[in-house]
Amino acid sequence: MDENDTILIQDLTDSFSRQLQWYRQLRDLVRKILGRLVLSRGDTSGVITGFEHKKALLDKIEDERNRSADLVERWQSRKGLIGVEEKTAMLEDVLEQTGRAIQEFLDEEKQLEKYLESIIKKEERGAAR
Repeated sequence: MDENDTILIQDLTDSFSRQLQWYRQLRDLVRKILGRLVLSRGDTSGVITGFEHKKALLDKIEDERNRSADLVERWQSRKGLIGVEEKTAMLEDVLEQTGRAIQEFLDEEKQLEKYLESIIKKEERGAAR
């Protein structure tokens, strides 16, 4: 592994660490939004700022992904040539944690979607009466 590989690995580790932090914030935020919706019995007026914060976090993640796209491509072509070392193990760990955080966020997002769909159905039934 040369110096450029070390820099590449460190840059990717930093990038995915930021994304990991944001995905965890998203997961927690979606849990909070869902909790508020349940407690308010479906009143969405109290969660608008939560959705705005969610959008801001998603924008940060998208910006970071765009910023690091070239790094990811370089890593894909180089990783087979680099043996497992402490720095590569750290990157793999961050990637694994990020994957888990993304899945947790998506699971929470699915629960929120189902709850919002149930609210919409209730409102449609109420309007049809």
